[in-house]
Amino acid sequence: MPRLPKNFRIDWVSVEPVESRGYLPAGPDTAVPAHFDAHIQLGDPPAAVRIEVDVAADDGPAIVELSIKSNRRTPVTTSVLRQVLVDYLLQEAMNAATVPASVREEWLATLPPEHRGRAEHSGRAPVDGLSQGDRDAHTAAQIYAESVAAGSKSPAVMVSHTMNRSRPQVARYIRRARELGLLPPLGPPEGG
Repeated sequence: MPRLPKNFRIDWVSVEPVESRGYLPAGPDTAVPAHFDAHIQLGDPPAAVRIEVDVAADDGPAIVELSIKSNRRTPVTTSVLRQVLVDYLLQEAMNAATVPASVREEWLATLPPEHRGRAEHSGRAPVDGLSQGDRDAHTAAQIYAESVAAGSKSPAVMVSHTMNRSRPQVARYIRRARELGLLPPLGPPEGG
């Protein structure tokens, strides 16, 4: 994980899954709730953050609601909001929400037989069976697209920080993501 800026510190994270939404596979031996709330205590800036996360098998995790609570000495201001790095909150929430695959198996066992088969096959990420490089390209494309949507002027830097990879490696991931059609092709240079 990349080093966090000096003015941002996460002290702890707790997760409350929405059990009725179930669990999705997150890896060969892990699972993650399909929908959960994460409560995050920041040490710097001093604030409590709650995020509601929806995880889709094909699109990955997304924050669908965010709230910040602070105190009178350090009220929520535009300056404080700039310090709250939402991408890091989501990453830490996903880390905290990841459970052993046995939790998903236990959840599947509680379903009526007519729903179990559909639940077992739903949530398979489209990256199953791909090479590690192509899986990394999918991850890079998702981070890149989210950064662009958030207004980032340097989405490749965010990919580099989030994936903890070198800039040349990220450039290869992004190039591969464009080849796979996960990102739009580069347009012609402006002014010429």
